[in-house]
Amino acid sequence: MPLTKCPPLSRAEDGLPASRCRCDDKAPAASVPSASKSKQTASSTIVPEATRDALDNIPIGRVDSYKIFNKIGAGAFSNVWKARHLHTGKKVAIKSIRASRMALLREAALLTACAGNPAVVELQEVVRAVEMDKLYLVMEYAGASLDSIISARYHVARPFTEDEMRRVMRRLLRGVKIMHEHGIVHCDLKPPNVLVNKEDGRGRILKICDLGLARSVTLPPPDTSGRVHGTLWYMAPEQLMGDMDCSAAVDMWSLGGIMAELVTGKPIFQGNDVFNQLHEIVHLLGIPDEVSLMPLGVSASMPSQLRDAVPEERLSAAGFDVLRGLLNFDQSDRLTAAAALQMPWFTLKDADAPSPARA
Repeated sequence: MPLTKCPPLSRAEDGLPASRCRCDDKAPAASVPSASKSKQTASSTIVPEATRDALDNIPIGRVDSYKIFNKIGAGAFSNVWKARHLHTGKKVAIKSIRASRMALLREAALLTACAGNPAVVELQEVVRAVEMDKLYLVMEYAGASLDSIISARYHVARPFTEDEMRRVMRRLLRGVKIMHEHGIVHCDLKPPNVLVNKEDGRGRILKICDLGLARSVTLPPPDTSGRVHGTLWYMAPEQLMGDMDCSAAVDMWSLGGIMAELVTGKPIFQGNDVFNQLHEIVHLLGIPDEVSLMPLGVSASMPSQLRDAVPEERLSAAGFDVLRGLLNFDQSDRLTAAAALQMPWFTLKDADAPSPARA
C-alpha cells in the first residue's frame, strides 16, 4: 500500500514541501524540435474517449516559452518548478508527473473541469519538451503551501486566531463544495496541497492543487493498480480499511484533519502505518470495538478525547461542532461541505483578523 507520509523531513520555502522521494528531478528542458507544426490540443494525443472531450480546449505549447527557475515542490509522484513566461512575464508553476502521459493528461482534464472554481489552481496550458517526448502542466503560480505557513506560524509561537481558522475553512469548504457538485472528489486534501497567495481584500487567496489522485464521474479513475494511494495522516478510516471508492466523505475527513492542524499546529493523527493510524483514530474519537470492528480494547464507555486534543481556549464550542462533524468515524454521518457551511460557526461575520500568511 504506497502511502505518502506527511509532514516530510524538510519544507520548501515556496510552493509544495520537499520530501524524501524524488522523481524526474530534471527541470523541463527549454528546447523543442525546430520543425514548424500547427498548434495541437491535448486531446490530439492518444487518450481514452472518456477523457478526450475534456482535453479538446487545452492547447499544447512550447516549454521554451518559459524561463525555468528553482524547484518549489517534490513528492512521490511529481516535481514542480517555478517559472516565468518569456513574453508576458507571468509567474507560473510547471509540473512534471512521474507516471504515464495519460496520468498527466487526466490531471489536466480535471483542472479544466474545475475552471471557474476560485479555490482550485488554474491550468494555463500543457507544454511539450525536448523531442516532443515529455509533457508538463503549466499552472498559475499560487504561492506558498499552507503546510509551510502553519509551520512558520507555530515556529514563532504565533498560532492562528479562531477568525483566521474560520476564514481558511470557509474558503476550503466552498471550493470543495463546488468540486463535489461537479462530481469531482480530490482524495488527497492536506496542507501541502493548499496554496496561499496574495490578499484579495478578505484575507489571503487559497488554492487547492495536485489533483493527481482525484476522482471524477466523467473520467476513468487514476491508475493505482488496485492499491490504495493517499497521505496516511489525512486518510479517512474507510480508506485505511481498504475502501477504494473515494467518496466525497473522504474529502470531508481530510478537511477535518486540516482544521485540527490549524488549531494545534501539527497533524492530529500521526500513525506509523495503516494499523497504527487506525488505532490513533479509534482511541482519540472513542470508537468502541464493536463499531470500529477492530480489537483495540476500546469499550462503549470510553469517551472521545478529541476535546482534550483541541482545547476550548483554542476553538470555541461552535467551531468544535464543525470539527467533530468532519472527523466523524462513520462516513454516512460525516458533514458534507454544504452542511458544514450552514453550521453556526460560519454564520459569524468575518473579523478583521490578520492574514494567515503573515508569519
